[in-house]
Amino acid sequence: MMSRLRRLAGTAAAAAVVTGTMGASPAAAAAPPELPAAVQGMCSGTATDRVEVVVDKGYIRTGYYQSTSVVKTVYRGASLAFFDSVRNKYGNEWFKVQYSNRTNDWCGWIYTGSVW
Repeated sequence: MMSRLRRLAGTAAAAAVVTGTMGASPAAAAAPPELPAAVQGMCSGTATDRVEVVVDKGYIRTGYYQSTSVVKTVYRGASLAFFDSVRNKYGNEWFKVQYSNRTNDWCGWIYTGSVW
């Protein structure tokens, strides 16, 4: 499993927010940028790798069973932070992942058949 994850090492792109200050007053230029209003659903712990969604639609769920609620739908090419893996009682392997955009984070479980 980790060999699949290691192949993706270094493929994740970091997003950067650029704040321009041209024409702003000195006080406005010195003020730190505002943080996103809501950053919810961050996974606890430290991500150990990244995985990429390889199906048209992947579903991050509240648990590691298909019957659990969908937290977030992610699309082909999305990069997810990998935290853990679990095999449920049916023998299906699920990854604990976090998907982030510029304003929010979603933590949950995605079926391993949806990512590489």
